[in-house]
Amino acid sequence: ANPYLALAAAIGTGLWGIENKSEPEQEVIGNAYEKKFPKRMHLPRTLWDAAQDLKASKPARALMGDAFVEHFAATREWEEREFRRAITDWEMDRYFEII
Repeated sequence: ANPYLALAAAIGTGLWGIENKSEPEQEVIGNAYEKKFPKRMHLPRTLWDAAQDLKASKPARALMGDAFVEHFAATREWEEREFRRAITDWEMDRYFEII
């Protein structure tokens, strides 16, 4: 991760929350792995999903601007597409003789 972008996002979202009087979620008491959380609180499981969440984020657009969000998300979508196209050593070892 880009440390400058991560820091800017952390500070920016904190300020956005204060300015928009956003209420934080209730604290988690106990083992968070054993708790059930609403889908909106789940972290994205793939880079593609993270890019879609970024594009849909009003705070991200307000903080960084539409042009940055669209461009950055597009670069992450490209990265995910390239990753999906890659053939791993395991796949080569496993399936090469079948072909």
